[in-house]
Amino acid sequence: MNALPSSATASLGSALRVPTALQRPGGRPSAAAKTAPRGHRRLEITSKWNWDVLGMDLGQTMGTIKRGEGLLNLPPGKVGLFGVRETLEYLADPRKFIKTRVEKYGPVFKTGFFFKPAIVFGSKQAVEEYRAFEAGLPADEALPETFRELHTAYGALRQSGAQHKATRANFGKVLGRAALAHYAPIIARQTRDFVQTQLAEAGTLQPGYECRQHCLKSLFELFIGTVPPEETMMKMYDYNGGLLSLGKMAPEFQSGKKALDDLTEFILKHYRTIKAQDNLNLPEYFFLKQYSEAVDENGELFTDERIATTCVLMVWGAYIEAAASMGHTAWLLMRNPEAAVKVREETRKALTPEVLASGKVSLETMMSMRYTEAVVKETLRVVPQTAGGLRVNPELRQLAGYDIPAGYVLTADPRIPFLDPANYLEPEEFRPERFLPEGAAAGNTVSADTFFPGGMGQHQCPGLNLSTLMTQMFLAYMTCTFDSWEPDLTGEGTPDPSYIQVPIVIIDDQYKMTLTKNWRYDL
Repeated sequence: MNALPSSATASLGSALRVPTALQRPGGRPSAAAKTAPRGHRRLEITSKWNWDVLGMDLGQTMGTIKRGEGLLNLPPGKVGLFGVRETLEYLADPRKFIKTRVEKYGPVFKTGFFFKPAIVFGSKQAVEEYRAFEAGLPADEALPETFRELHTAYGALRQSGAQHKATRANFGKVLGRAALAHYAPIIARQTRDFVQTQLAEAGTLQPGYECRQHCLKSLFELFIGTVPPEETMMKMYDYNGGLLSLGKMAPEFQSGKKALDDLTEFILKHYRTIKAQDNLNLPEYFFLKQYSEAVDENGELFTDERIATTCVLMVWGAYIEAAASMGHTAWLLMRNPEAAVKVREETRKALTPEVLASGKVSLETMMSMRYTEAVVKETLRVVPQTAGGLRVNPELRQLAGYDIPAGYVLTADPRIPFLDPANYLEPEEFRPERFLPEGAAAGNTVSADTFFPGGMGQHQCPGLNLSTLMTQMFLAYMTCTFDSWEPDLTGEGTPDPSYIQVPIVIIDDQYKMTLTKNWRYDL
């Protein structure tokens, strides 16, 4: 099966482009964007960003002088001057950046990320060694200052040690199997309304924008028991923009800070009202009930403010990832009709029209659809949403035979093992069977060291199973309700999407598909 259409090149790099359209929160093109030429372009890194003179790595030269690294056995690669060139190339096309450097330097190489020297790795040896010391690495130092402040001290990405252990323990109560079993019928109802009402009536799907809006609404309902007013809900986009802003003086940071305050205030009032009315035991407030009993590393109950902030962080951490997964799977099934047929056969066998209409789909039913789950996992491999987490190495150590100086950023990038033919035969091909028993027999090696789409170690994504469940439910309703979908080529429509690259790889808002209903839903 082909991961990409014949019109694309052999790598995903040609399909993942940076859109020129400026976007307001919610993904709608701004007035400024409407005056720009339609279409998309790559973000070109031209010679003006090439700070290396005659191939000399100025960043490494400075490191040799300032940090005394001249006698160390560093991994191959280039840091560049302050990591500027490397960072810009990475932001332009993360997958191409990783692929070209692995081809040139191997699966362990040095580079520069966000003004810091970094070691990127993904070989089995390096990953195994990294796991042995990863838990002891400080979490906060590698994050940009704007991200640290807006992620707050309650955010797991900032935490280490006992504090982080306590936070992760509370995740288990709201993201473990029992919680997923509680969420499944709610997600089914939400997905039914999205697919069989909104999409069926429109006859089209904009996977970037509409899936993102659907996931945002769904996760607010799952985590706080209600969907906020539109104006409040859309502040999540301002918050996300603030996390990625270039500095505290940037208007995006100020908007993000205000959005965080507004979202937290809304949820705080909502939570206190529920408590005052003694309604925490109602099923729709399952998530809030669990956090009302959450304790920190000192055994103290979470404050109301911390619970409200946690809700904001949980919605933020899941909505784009789940939406990206939905859009990517829909596109890859469209481009791989053999896989689409198998998913459709499996979902229609497991789910009758009556069950779909009722919205009462259990976790057990979803887990029984093994091929559909394999499609979601293979999509995460073929179109990785993000890189591994960034951690700062505090002391000189060895990794995969190389010396790693103190102060270097370490990141295990999942794209490296995903593209390694030693792990996945013909890695550019879309083959969900890799994640079924026959995949191992065919020579695919799927393990914690070769498949970690949500990162690894203490800061791996805790909500990956929830995102997978939401995507499986989306595929179930889509393949039961529609017999097929294809690119909408009317107007300025294109056969293949452009992608927004950071922080999560997701289909851009302009791409649209037309949907063909199954006869049962076309009466």
